[in-house]
Amino acid sequence: MKILQTFAKLEDSKSPYLHGEKRNNKKEGYYYLNFYSFLLSYATLKKYYGSVTKICNQAAYDSLVKYVPYDEVVIRENQNDFILWNKYKLDMMRTIGDDFIHVDSDVFIFNDFYRDFIDGKIDVLVQDVVSREKNYVSRGFIYENLDFFADTKIFTKSYDGQSFSCGTVGITKKVQEYYFAGIDVFYDAILKVGAENINWINLILEETLLYLLVIENDFTYDYIIPQELVDKYDIMYAGDKLGYVHLWAHNKYKRSIVRQIRTKLIHEFPEYNDWLFKFEHDVFSKMDLFQHFIVND
Repeated sequence: MKILQTFAKLEDSKSPYLHGEKRNNKKEGYYYLNFYSFLLSYATLKKYYGSVTKICNQAAYDSLVKYVPYDEVVIRENQNDFILWNKYKLDMMRTIGDDFIHVDSDVFIFNDFYRDFIDGKIDVLVQDVVSREKNYVSRGFIYENLDFFADTKIFTKSYDGQSFSCGTVGITKKVQEYYFAGIDVFYDAILKVGAENINWINLILEETLLYLLVIENDFTYDYIIPQELVDKYDIMYAGDKLGYVHLWAHNKYKRSIVRQIRTKLIHEFPEYNDWLFKFEHDVFSKMDLFQHFIVND
């Protein structure tokens, strides 16, 4: 059973979350801000589970990943276009060949959330279940294409409009067989239509497809963030109440958050200070953004 993280440095430091003129003008510098969330994510996972594997491409390793003390690093190149930016994650999951928990590199855990999955009590673990009311990403698409999913045997039941959110996703080997086969069928269909013609296709391919296959095949699943917390605090903040932090979208590039992460690392995870300071000395201090993010109050 592996705790797994993946990351591919995309061409010209592209990111689906780096938007806006200010960020685009300094996009190379903003790319390096990922280091702080990478290191804190690793530190929290290491604390509870002992070993973390990172799969990345060579460009990511050379520029960023080598400054984080992952227990195992596997180099795999990205074969996908930017428009399918999370397909690399799915491709790398397929290489594990065992039960795994994939944790996005901007997720921090401050509790033992993964124990039931590790102990074999459930087939699938996800971050949260997106209710029908909040599932604006894939609900309409699935209803519009129920015939496709029925014809391909991916999903033949009545659809309740829900989806998974997979900042954390644990998948056992028996579920992987269905999931990766479903990805292949759905991906081939996407290529025929053109990914650019389907809104939110990355999240549908990764998260909603998994939900459909779990429901179709009666696999057992559990979630970390309950819906009542999402309803009360919004998904951006609900996990924080449990000690589960996901730096959604562009938040990992905000000055105030980067500074909070850095302070937490220095004071609560001092065993990684040498790694932190080496990265800043060798890489980040040579960029204009360093003064704004780290030095200046």
